[in-house]
Amino acid sequence: MTSRSESARIRQLLQGLTEDEILELMRMISPKFAPADAETRKKAVLPDPNEKKSTKRYENLKAAERRYFEEAYNESSELWKPLTIEDESDWLNNHPESGQTFGEWFTKEFPQHRVNRQRRTIYILPLGPFPPGHAGQSTAAAGATAGASTSTGETEGGASSSARGATGGAAGGAEGGASPSSRTDKVLLAWLQKFCQCFFLGVDVKFLDPVRVREVRCRTRINEHTKQWQLLSKDILDYLVSKKPRDAICLVAVTMLDLYPSDSWNFVFGQASLVTGCGVFSFARYDENFYYIPRDRKKAKKSELEEFSMPPVTSVLLLRACKVMTHELCHMFGMKHCIYFSCCINGSNSRDESDRRPVDLCPVCLRKLQEAVDFRLAVRFRAMLQYCTKESWDSGVPAPPLEAFEPFKKWLEKVLVFLEETPAAGNEMPAAGNETPAAGNEESSQASN
Repeated sequence: MTSRSESARIRQLLQGLTEDEILELMRMISPKFAPADAETRKKAVLPDPNEKKSTKRYENLKAAERRYFEEAYNESSELWKPLTIEDESDWLNNHPESGQTFGEWFTKEFPQHRVNRQRRTIYILPLGPFPPGHAGQSTAAAGATAGASTSTGETEGGASSSARGATGGAAGGAEGGASPSSRTDKVLLAWLQKFCQCFFLGVDVKFLDPVRVREVRCRTRINEHTKQWQLLSKDILDYLVSKKPRDAICLVAVTMLDLYPSDSWNFVFGQASLVTGCGVFSFARYDENFYYIPRDRKKAKKSELEEFSMPPVTSVLLLRACKVMTHELCHMFGMKHCIYFSCCINGSNSRDESDRRPVDLCPVCLRKLQEAVDFRLAVRFRAMLQYCTKESWDSGVPAPPLEAFEPFKKWLEKVLVFLEETPAAGNEMPAAGNETPAAGNEESSQASN
């Protein structure tokens, strides 16, 4: 045990170090991340046997769903990939985390984050410059409707791989508007809304009217690497608290401007407060042009906080936007970063690391979301498969560019085959509780308690 004098000496030594040196010291003394073994994954996905309520709810799931979750600790399963460290700058190398089992989430977070009649809507607020037609109240968007945890970002010490350039899309357009954009651009938020409705199946997803940066009165700065404006995410979170509707599960702001959580950070993809149920995320660094530095680029102008020229909405940009949005929204359900599998809610320290994350949740995290929202796995997977199928889009909203979603589509098809398989004789799971859904609620995974 460290004595008081030794503790004082350590504090004195740390005072003489720069922040980068302290971060490097933390990385040196922190235990290296090791992928979770089968026994760890089993404990993470199954309910605590001493918690009777969650155990009973698990037993009441359909046999196919229990079989799906129990694949989490099948060493030969090919449905998910283990989480691995591929670069020194990866999140867990710089921000060691202990993870969150289903049992821990159910005990601490489920009571306050479950969806109910009074609280069943996700609200999304467009912040800053968006082109005309991106507002949530637009016809296109309407037609598509059929706790503080910094989730992703970089410290200055790890900025070398992701601080190479400036966005080429933050200039031009009239105040409050944008340069002309195609119909495809104008329905970006409608596409995101529909994806959220599939991901959080059964929850209402609504867009609020856009808000200008000056209305939020958040602090700003010009990033020394990109030479572009950034918004202080903490100030945005404070603003959102007073705007949160009473029936909101959460309120999140979405912006095409870059974010930073504090002066010592280079940037952050998004930030969320589990306490207030508010969050903010940015699509800025998911634009392919963001890391391109024009040779004639001058210092960012103040007017760029209210003016914008929308970058082309490519399939890759849409995929990245869907992933960062659902990542941040999962935090709103009390879910911490995942360390058990490669998962949508892994932390990430760069765009490259974020791109390695899959689109959907691993079984440990999906079990949490299923309890919070209450859906059948197969119904949710089919809804997401329909989103990824161009032919399923009606004429009211043009189909999004879906090329980048093709691997996810194939994975969904594989998962649905697994759920529909009949277990081999002798391997059928024992029925526990009544497998028949309540009358009039055939898509519900368990009765409300």
